[in-house]
Amino acid sequence: PDLNPIEHKWGGAKAIRRQKRCSVDELFTEHIEYAML
Repeated sequence: PDLNPIEHKWGGAKAIRRQKRCSVDELFTEHIEYAML
């Protein structure tokens, strides 16, 4: 079975988080599309 779709979202979110060096809360504030699941 394929991974839960949110797992793919987390992969991208973590990559962006590393690039921007921000917290998860800040990440979701700036990239709200990840939170709108």
